[in-house]
Amino acid sequence: MPLSITEISAETYPAALAFLRRSPYRNAISLAQMTQLRASSYTLVALSNETVVGVASIRRDLPLPRLSFVVDFPGVLPPLLAGLVEAHPHLQGQPVGVLLPLARMPLLNGMVQVEESRLLYQMVAEPETLRLSEQPAAQRLSADMRADLAALHSATAGWQSWHPDGGPAFGVVATTGQLQAIAATCFATRDVIEIGWAMQPAAVPALQGCIGALTQLCFGLASRVYLFVEAGDDEIVTGCRHLGFWPAERFMWIVARLNLT
Repeated sequence: MPLSITEISAETYPAALAFLRRSPYRNAISLAQMTQLRASSYTLVALSNETVVGVASIRRDLPLPRLSFVVDFPGVLPPLLAGLVEAHPHLQGQPVGVLLPLARMPLLNGMVQVEESRLLYQMVAEPETLRLSEQPAAQRLSADMRADLAALHSATAGWQSWHPDGGPAFGVVATTGQLQAIAATCFATRDVIEIGWAMQPAAVPALQGCIGALTQLCFGLASRVYLFVEAGDDEIVTGCRHLGFWPAERFMWIVARLNLT
């Protein structure tokens, strides 16, 4: 199969977007890195007979570069990764973060050395399933609470990609003034929105209030909203289920080093 690998351009953008939109939840991160996050990402497109058969991108504004890819055939991925390394030589041997559907993990066999892994659920909600919590009411957080956000952010898992200076965030503040929980947008496209979250110990009710409030706001832009939860975190999974989220797919978070030699 003849392949050409090229950086995303005005000419290839519409076809690449349609390619990723075939599965908005599975391909949400790639969609975001090619659209809303394009200023901090580098995207390559694989073409066969002028048809898009793969997209790969690297996001550069996180502590770990974040790799994302979608391919129609296993043979498409190696030249895409080689193209990313050619454009960014420091990626070879440097740790990168990858958050991908579990079903895509075999595609990386022989090309990465995995150093850390976590199994996650992609918890999904849509307007007709959302059930707002009767737990403590969440408030939209203002810029003067960035220090409190940063303190919670510092304790979040590596797979969380929200940032204190990012998009809209909702929080629940205790009577002591301590921020108990927050939910914040990781990215927001017209196709799908990812929510990030953090909480103090034993603050699931507060977290439910935050997630519910932010999800309701997000539905004004897109009808698909999701967040990630570690598969073994039954308390958070149950809390999300009570809000109308359901586990749509299993994802893997890995920290790995590319090994393309």
